[in-house]
Amino acid sequence: MVCLEPLTPDEFAHWYRHLGRLRLFWAKPVVELFPLYRLVEGCVVKVRWSSEKPRLEEAYLIILRRAKKLDFAATLRGTKILITPEEVEKSLYQARGGLYIYSASRPCATGLYLEKPPEGHPEPGPDHVLLYSGPDMKYLLYLNRWNFNIDYLWLSGPEHLDEAVESAICEARRLGGRYVTIATGDGHLGLIDHSAYRPDHLYNTYKLGF
Repeated sequence: MVCLEPLTPDEFAHWYRHLGRLRLFWAKPVVELFPLYRLVEGCVVKVRWSSEKPRLEEAYLIILRRAKKLDFAATLRGTKILITPEEVEKSLYQARGGLYIYSASRPCATGLYLEKPPEGHPEPGPDHVLLYSGPDMKYLLYLNRWNFNIDYLWLSGPEHLDEAVESAICEARRLGGRYVTIATGDGHLGLIDHSAYRPDHLYNTYKLGF
């Protein structure tokens, strides 16, 4: 029932569980995830996140194609995350991020593998494939091999975003993925102008303040 196009319900659940390792305000380590109900313009998914608090943190993912009516969300008790392609009034949310989805059917460009990142870059995890442009260091990225999200991205200039994403697309395609994603929030990859390379699907993510 999960309605985040173009992902299937199983793809979304798998993708979101692995995304939780980034600990964004809208995606944290998942203990439980299940569809709650369908709406005319989307659906609501309930999740329980692992938390430093004594109890699990309950949250609701409100996925809407149109976000004109949000009154129903006031009845949900817990953290409320809105995922929508639309803009909402600033007074309605406490934090904002984004989700960029690129189809693996796009043209791609093969990047080079890297065993260890150069000094000054974060340590990759065991699930990461490191790709870079070569000695010219136009870009460096860490691609999660399980959900094909670009967990870390560094660019020497915004004009190299297309090359970076296309190298991730080639690798995702090789590993059997249908899409490459970039998730932002809490300052994570927030300084990159992702509109420089237009995604196939673009969503805004909000932590609602009511």
